[in-house]
Amino acid sequence: MDAIPRLDGNEEHLVTIPGNPPNLLHLPKGYPFSSRCQFATEQCQTAPKLTTFNHGQLRNCWLPAEKFNL
Repeated sequence: MDAIPRLDGNEEHLVTIPGNPPNLLHLPKGYPFSSRCQFATEQCQTAPKLTTFNHGQLRNCWLPAEKFNL
């Protein structure tokens, strides 16, 4: 979540997400970006459902959106 750019005009250095994106031809089991997520748990070995939050935006994460102030 630290890699999301700010919308309030304050420019700051964005955090680099470690690792490489998954191979889209051979996606891993579960959530494909869990190996790059600092909040990943064993639950991420199964893919979460795509859900709607915050005025129609979509997300698929096991952690509640409130945890990230989204």
